[in-house]
Amino acid sequence: LRCRLYSTSCSKPRQAEMLTRCAAISYGSPRFPVAEALLQEATLQPYIHNCQVTVHEGRHTYNYCVFFKRHCRLQVNALLSGDGEFRGDVVVMRIGTRTRRVVNMRARDSVIADYIVNQSVNTSI
Repeated sequence: LRCRLYSTSCSKPRQAEMLTRCAAISYGSPRFPVAEALLQEATLQPYIHNCQVTVHEGRHTYNYCVFFKRHCRLQVNALLSGDGEFRGDVVVMRIGTRTRRVVNMRARDSVIADYIVNQSVNTSI
């Protein structure tokens, strides 16, 4: 599934493919993201935090799942370090409105993901 990756090894955020595990072979079965495949430094920080964020824009409501690593020994993420230092990677995935499961991100979702990450980092995730 497409997601937005804010990596310490990249100079700008990018779309990435998140591996998922399926509960069953059928089409409608739930998919579970494998964030470990995208987030770096597994030996230093094996724990991945996640949270759900809801964005209200006019009469529309968008839901996202944010996965991140944060540790004092991880590399500084230049993309996310505004006033302070954010150490680690962040991945944002879209959650479907009807299915309440992770789905592919659309073009407009990148702008909203950037907004979410900037707001979250400025208020200390």
